[in-house]
Amino acid sequence: MAFVRLAFFPGGTAAHEQVLADALVGAPEPPGRLLFASGAVEGGWQVVQVWTSREELDAFNRDWFLPAWREVAGASFPAPPEVRDVPDARVGPA
Repeated sequence: MAFVRLAFFPGGTAAHEQVLADALVGAPEPPGRLLFASGAVEGGWQVVQVWTSREELDAFNRDWFLPAWREVAGASFPAPPEVRDVPDARVGPA
């Protein structure tokens, strides 16, 4: 089973994501992350992540994402994300 996180950033744009991506330059490829996808949706920016476990995601957030988020506060996404988690997700071909 996998752990899926959906994060919707209200009012977010590709430019906002780029600011955050630039702050993450130098971060290692996260162990345990199987998929990362993002793009514009009505009203903001949607991020979809698939991880081997929530613990792997939590470690990446603690060590890399949240410090980068704080570093670019005010220049990146205008609001915190609306997060939905899907624990024990089945991932594979349809």
